[in-house]
Amino acid sequence: MKILAIDDDPFVRELLPAVFEQVALTDVHTADGGRAALKALAMAPTPFDCLLLDVDMPKMNGIELCKRIRALPAYRDTPILMLTAKTDPSSIENAFAAGANDFIAKPFVLKDVHSRIRIAERLLACSQPQMPQPTDTVTMPGKHPFDLEDKLPLTGVARLILPFSLGNYLTQLERGDLNACEVSCIAMDNPQTLYDHSTSTEFVAALTDLANAISSAVACPHMLMSYQGAGSFICITPTAMLHPWDQIETKLNQQLACAPRLTGTALHAPLTVSVGTPITPNANRTQRVRNTVDRALGRAQMRFATKQAAA
Repeated sequence: MKILAIDDDPFVRELLPAVFEQVALTDVHTADGGRAALKALAMAPTPFDCLLLDVDMPKMNGIELCKRIRALPAYRDTPILMLTAKTDPSSIENAFAAGANDFIAKPFVLKDVHSRIRIAERLLACSQPQMPQPTDTVTMPGKHPFDLEDKLPLTGVARLILPFSLGNYLTQLERGDLNACEVSCIAMDNPQTLYDHSTSTEFVAALTDLANAISSAVACPHMLMSYQGAGSFICITPTAMLHPWDQIETKLNQQLACAPRLTGTALHAPLTVSVGTPITPNANRTQRVRNTVDRALGRAQMRFATKQAAA
């Protein structure tokens, strides 16, 4: 595995290659800041497999560097781990919103860093379905290189992160911080219809447009969200920042009714969504991610069923 570690502390830069060698990671490169890191990425004959970023660096901090790295096509899906002494909720949130896949507090334990690098690498490799390319000329509706349930890695949406990263964010939150946030699911009412009557490019474009509409309707600068497959998005927001979720559903459906690409061309029916009532994340770290996501998805399904019964 080829690793690039970026830290302005010369002691850390000297230490990391030596300690990683103890776990058979010998191809470790270092950079002393953001500019040097971007230069190293540009000049590397082959892409790096994993990046370790210090958050607190002068001139260009790790958050800004992470955003710039994610804008590079070769590093859109590369595991990025943030290393920092800051563990407050705002710092953790900003790291994941910038595109980090994990967040490790200093001082760190080498075995912990090593295991999380391996986990990130394995999960990201297993979770990336085949996406339609810009040069694709296949226009057969309903014929896709991915399943409806696949968690497609959408791009071009602010604060939309991978499900794996959202899970790590939830895991990082301390018990006291859990009560300060809410998790809700926003789900397409009939995603199968869109899947069956659109091309792959149209389907991904519709999901991206929906994600941007969610961001606009929720209008919370601290929201993090991820696409969970089957037309469903999980959103995490600070409680104090929220509008009532029934109002968000109404506003969102009004926006979708006016969206040029979401008004029924491929759908044969207007796209609508259901917003589940928000929940508080599970306190138990072991089952927190799965239980929280499952409960949020269930709330959206209940909301859709209620609307169907009332129709």
